[in-house]
Amino acid sequence: MCPIRLRPRLRRHYSSSSSPMFGLRLRRRHYSSSTSPIPRMRHSSTLPMPRLSHSSSTTLISRRRSSSSTSPPSPSWSPHAAFTAATERVRAGTLSREDAHHLFDGLLGQASPVQARSLNGFLAALARAPDSESCRDVPALAIALFSRVCREASSLRMAPLTVHTYGILMDCCCRAGRQDLGLAFFGRLLKTGLETNVIVANTLLKCLCCAKRTDEAVSVLLHRISELGCVPNACSYSIVLKSLCDDNRSQQALDLLQRMPKEGGACPPGVVAYTTVIHGFFKEGETGKACKLFNEMMQLGIVPDVVTYSTIIDALCKARAMDKAEFFLRQMLANSTTK
Repeated sequence: MCPIRLRPRLRRHYSSSSSPMFGLRLRRRHYSSSTSPIPRMRHSSTLPMPRLSHSSSTTLISRRRSSSSTSPPSPSWSPHAAFTAATERVRAGTLSREDAHHLFDGLLGQASPVQARSLNGFLAALARAPDSESCRDVPALAIALFSRVCREASSLRMAPLTVHTYGILMDCCCRAGRQDLGLAFFGRLLKTGLETNVIVANTLLKCLCCAKRTDEAVSVLLHRISELGCVPNACSYSIVLKSLCDDNRSQQALDLLQRMPKEGGACPPGVVAYTTVIHGFFKEGETGKACKLFNEMMQLGIVPDVVTYSTIIDALCKARAMDKAEFFLRQMLANSTTK
């Protein structure tokens, strides 16, 4: 009897039931347990033993590696291409939590380090992705994956993390309702010695405001942000202004709005800042203050947009001031506001 042997390399890759060679193993066991002898492998045999050519074995090995969750990535496997494909699946809503962790299994198991730029793009897509049937609570998934990255950050399998990585994770924490984690990530960023930019500073303000710590956000904006080496921009003020108005503190928001030109003059208030405070006054029933602020904005040469007019018209209609609402509607049409 001539036993059927597989080369060690092939046996290693085809040992599972999903292998294309599994049927061959079954036939071997069937013959060995039956009374019929296995035909000897002679040149004149009418039942030759199927053999794997070099090309076919290479093809089967490639298929096995692509379908197995335990096989290590091949040397030609590109982390950048893997991240790009995974990012597209995130945007399409087809990436599951298991797929994401499987991706990181392969990334952290390879020899070459994972580049922070590819990681940042993938995490940023997760931070902005809505929940889907494939994955619920996507920002929380990004935080879990980042925790795995932090465990490998000291090894050669991860390139040094950048300030952008921390900014993305802080934003994920805000979207996931875990502002405490976002603030913890910011503290960890400070310990790394990385230079903070205005995007991360704005995310810090967002974390504080979402955590109902608006007074601290005001203090950071007016006094502490310069210590971080950053200059606040219009977005920085808009975050804090909105938080003040949401807390029914529109008068304090107006005071902050009027301080903007005095803070170095680098960030004059724009239409977004004015519209935010106008909406806050209308929400508190201060119709007179809201209209007065609108006129002040017009005198400064700040052109209202469609959001500004929509805010005013909606509030006046709810207050049953239909004549004033019609006046602003005609003014909007006359100015041909389409933005």
